[in-house]
Amino acid sequence: MTLLVGVSLLLFYRGVLCDQVTQSPPYQTVASGSKVTLFCTYHTTYSNPDLYWYRIRPDRSFQFILYRDNTRSKDADFTQGRFWVWHSQCQKIFHLVISVEPEDSATYYCTIYPHSVAGAQEV
Repeated sequence: MTLLVGVSLLLFYRGVLCDQVTQSPPYQTVASGSKVTLFCTYHTTYSNPDLYWYRIRPDRSFQFILYRDNTRSKDADFTQGRFWVWHSQCQKIFHLVISVEPEDSATYYCTIYPHSVAGAQEV
């Protein structure tokens, strides 16, 4: 089975600071059982941003995937052993790596808070 991965970009600006999240590539087709990397880069002036990955599944259910900041992390139960992040605060990257299963078909969102900006990527 193959899965389609896609991306669109949604930008939200709050306050005077301009924070930004960019996701790529726009679409990917991924075979079940393979690994895929969903790229997320961010820009913020905040020294300890809250970084999240979420997804919206085809049935329109919204799922939290994982969270990171400089000192804390949280992962959803379903991520065990199949989802992880490649996070570098210096490079300002927060990539999501998935060992793909059919149930992972969804639109994926990388978000940053405070002064949030979100992107979307469909798998």
